[in-house]
Amino acid sequence: MSVKIKFLLLIVFAASLISAFFLLGNKDYLKLERSLKASFVLFDENKPLPKLELTDFNNRPFSNNDLKGHWSIVFFGFTFCPDVCPTGLMDMVKLKKILQTKKLQNPEIIFITLDPNRDTPEVLKDYVTFFDKDFKALTGPKEHINQIIKPFGTFYEVVLNDGENQKTISADDPIPNDIKTYTLNHTAWMYLISPDGEIFAGLPTPHNPSLMAEDIEKIFAFY
Repeated sequence: MSVKIKFLLLIVFAASLISAFFLLGNKDYLKLERSLKASFVLFDENKPLPKLELTDFNNRPFSNNDLKGHWSIVFFGFTFCPDVCPTGLMDMVKLKKILQTKKLQNPEIIFITLDPNRDTPEVLKDYVTFFDKDFKALTGPKEHINQIIKPFGTFYEVVLNDGENQKTISADDPIPNDIKTYTLNHTAWMYLISPDGEIFAGLPTPHNPSLMAEDIEKIFAFY
């Protein structure tokens, strides 16, 4: 993981604490925040989730309304990811089993690609359903994805490989046509979305499914 990403992770962590203690201004939220072991309250009613215009792995439109009425966990990544993404999805498999044991509602797991160039709906469907048949995945125009990740605090950069040298470019830079091999460096936080369709909590790495389940149980009871 690059120094830049580590620095941004620290910024996201600090921002989560600031949001909990200053933006919310509610003692109940503060009490919840202090009780959590593997997550941070990020809810801010003054910062609603931006408009979503995405496509699911069945080529159906996906909007903000599709997040409402149930809990969801959103995870940004890409199918060519060698470690972070498959590990995160396996953690979601473990989390699902723990929540089932607790007889709690399972949040809908939603994987949003940061690599729409390669991650077609068909590729995404094969990828996420390999881990669990109920997992969902979304794609969309790169420019739109780069906008919607901002309120989540998600960051990524592209590492180009021409066979001899590597070059890192920003998420907004186009990938040269002559580059066939590239990967992404990206943050790996997951985000708990409330039934109102808003960001409620952040789940940082390393993910501990047991502690995450405990936190989710507390959040469900609080909500």
